[in-house]
Amino acid sequence: MNQKKIIFSLLIFTLSPTLFFAEEEKDATNNMEDKKYSWIKTTADIISTIEERAFRQTADFGECIQKALKSYLAHIDAHTSFFTSEGHKSIKEIATGKFSGIGVSITGKALEDDSLVLIDVIESGPAHRAGLMKGDKIFEVDGTKLQGLSSDEAINLIKGKQGTTVKIKIIRGKKPLEFKVKRDTIKDEAGSWYHFKDYDIYYCALKIFNESAAEQMKKMLIKIKKQKCRGLIIDVRNNPGGLLDSAIDMASLFIPQGSIVTTTKNNKNIIMNTYKTTSDPIISKNIPIFIITNNFSASASEILAGCLKHYANNDENGHLQVFLVGNTTYGKGSVQEVIPVGQGCAMKLTTMLYYLPDNTSIQATGIEPDFLIQPKTTPEKELKWIEEVYGRETSLKNHITALDIKKMEGEDVSQEEEKKYQEKLKKKKQQSLENNDENDITHLTSEQIEERHKQELQKSVQIQACINMINIVSLAKKALPKAVENRKKTLTFLKKHFITDDPVSIESIK
Repeated sequence: MNQKKIIFSLLIFTLSPTLFFAEEEKDATNNMEDKKYSWIKTTADIISTIEERAFRQTADFGECIQKALKSYLAHIDAHTSFFTSEGHKSIKEIATGKFSGIGVSITGKALEDDSLVLIDVIESGPAHRAGLMKGDKIFEVDGTKLQGLSSDEAINLIKGKQGTTVKIKIIRGKKPLEFKVKRDTIKDEAGSWYHFKDYDIYYCALKIFNESAAEQMKKMLIKIKKQKCRGLIIDVRNNPGGLLDSAIDMASLFIPQGSIVTTTKNNKNIIMNTYKTTSDPIISKNIPIFIITNNFSASASEILAGCLKHYANNDENGHLQVFLVGNTTYGKGSVQEVIPVGQGCAMKLTTMLYYLPDNTSIQATGIEPDFLIQPKTTPEKELKWIEEVYGRETSLKNHITALDIKKMEGEDVSQEEEKKYQEKLKKKKQQSLENNDENDITHLTSEQIEERHKQELQKSVQIQACINMINIVSLAKKALPKAVENRKKTLTFLKKHFITDDPVSIESIK
């Protein structure tokens, strides 16, 4: 045995003494831990043999190991991934709320996927000015194919120094197109506010939970307190989440100090952290709050919506009345930690799940609205298949399933249940509705963009539904106050008198 092979053998022996005698004691290595270390020994043997006998030795060992780790971690779950030293450095910029990019939101992708799908393009941003659209599939960035890259790696390719240009190749419909986009500083505004004067209703489109989101909301709520207000609409459609602290601060504006917003549990079903509100609420008036959700409302959006709904449901005095309108949310209820692992690299590992105050998990299930209201028209340039195929946590490969959570909580799950679950997901994934609609890109001024937003608000049947329900509650407060004195009674009253997209009982008369 040459010197290198001795070194590798000693390394394996240090990791697991039983492996030194692995070939003589194969029967003793049947448990999972021994199998893992056996593969480490096999890897060491392969490396040693290559260095000793391979005719061609041009492969970069470090690069090969990183690719192997990337593939291994991608199989853990949909959100676990490996970062090279460069990737680790870049990922630290993501949560700052201000970075140099092109102004797009994307779906997640598995390593084997060959493209990223744009689910949103910021109007007047670099990508929009260059001509990119919602629904475009990015398959190459600066000459690098995206197949084999994680979502985080693809994002890092797109981002870069302010003022530099990135070349992006996409598929639109079935046609390949190429764009050059000049990177710019993208500052995520937390939200935009509007006042429906005719109805004394206030509306907030909450786009992201960044560092300033709760403070912006607080300022607006203080203004609202001084005005006549019949209801508040908070729109978290397409809100991907953001900072957990921001969601907690946001919840603090509505529910009493010290209230549990969310807890995290590890894989042994043990509570690791409990997050509570840190200040007294701003909203003191008894006004109905309607939160609009869709299947791209994820993570912090789901925590806020689920938390407020829980406390409203348990408020018999009716001080807090919160209702969810729209579609079932995304179902992103997992916690990732970025852990340095040496060589400047890191791993993003799913270590816990979020639980709502009523001890339910939103992972892979999402939150169902109180009132199912489907959008009646496809938003301009929006491709329906994006929502069908990508608009759920369950669309991601290797996602943590509802059955995984049942197992963790001690319930028995049969192989037949698992088989049916996977078949259901596969069938849903195949229901891709391709739409080759190609609208022209219009370069708009800030005034035109503002006017366009107002027009979109006018057309939204989900917003219209919220306005109508707020008006119904307002009238009921005067005529039938007992019928709407708390969330439970108001919910019953609205379901009786307001038609939604929920199925209704219909019988024929002969």
